[in-house]
Amino acid sequence: MTQHPRSRRGTSAVFGAVLLVIVCFAFGIIYFNFVNGNLRFAESTFNTQMVAILLQSFTINSTHLIAYLQNAGSQLIEITNAYVNGLIASFTAIVQVLPNALGAAILQGNFQPGNTYSIKLSTIFNTEITFQASF
Repeated sequence: MTQHPRSRRGTSAVFGAVLLVIVCFAFGIIYFNFVNGNLRFAESTFNTQMVAILLQSFTINSTHLIAYLQNAGSQLIEITNAYVNGLIASFTAIVQVLPNALGAAILQGNFQPGNTYSIKLSTIFNTEITFQASF
């Protein structure tokens, strides 16, 4: 007995659909493991970065604002973002503060006498410190 060409095409479509389901399932497992691993990494890093940042003092002139920060935690922190009046500001150098030590965050800007500026400094996990600086 010979098979009809039509029945072979139907069998190929079924095998194709089954293969597509298997491939999607395999990629789903790989994606789940990738996301789960990244969540674990973020959780462990978040717990070490959630430390208290304390402002000790600051100085301001027409081109720079220097904020002296104390790391009250037990892990090194890195200040990654700075905002002056809600606008992104830039650092002159990477700001890293050792545990139980003081560090200086030097912001560049154009500061005018007689104005008050709202400063926000934050780490990668948005642990932040906000203060007002008057010049």
